[in-house]
Amino acid sequence: MTTGNKEGIAMAASSWFAIRTVPGAQKPEREYAVERTRSAKGYRIVASLNPDVSAVERALSNNGFTHYMPAEKRLVRDRRHTDLWKPRRFALMVGYVFVHDPHDWRLLAETSGVQEIVRDVSGNPYPIDLLDILRVRTAEAEAEVIFDRQSLRARQDARKKARKDPRLQKLISQLDITGNITFSVEKDHQAA
Repeated sequence: MTTGNKEGIAMAASSWFAIRTVPGAQKPEREYAVERTRSAKGYRIVASLNPDVSAVERALSNNGFTHYMPAEKRLVRDRRHTDLWKPRRFALMVGYVFVHDPHDWRLLAETSGVQEIVRDVSGNPYPIDLLDILRVRTAEAEAEVIFDRQSLRARQDARKKARKDPRLQKLISQLDITGNITFSVEKDHQAA
């Protein structure tokens, strides 16, 4: 074996690989929490969504894999207050997640939410170049900057609008206290 082959093997061993996900696995995973109550039962189970982690990301983390799911934020209309919008996280590359140096290929293939490992023509896992991953991360960061500017402007517009509308002013102050900052969006701020 030549030195070049050893370096190629070492480089392939320290790479990113793409996996295809099961439809719906990139959506936020439902979590269940137990709350104590004063009822006869003494507790209740409350379902909630963690919008920052998808189901496939949680499963990969639980199995010890380092992963990267490119994501973008979009503004989505609030279901309760239709004049308000919320930021939500969506997969940038629907159906794909990147995994760094999988320690167990069989465990990766059996992980919940993983449909298959992307392979080359000869059936070997296809390594993704680090520069390609960095390009995706750069595009993701640029989109985040644009989204932050839009959301800041939309928040300022909502506060201006709330000065004239006491109902909206009360709603915005309640959401600021709870940490669920939502804001109204004028037509020029709406995300695609």
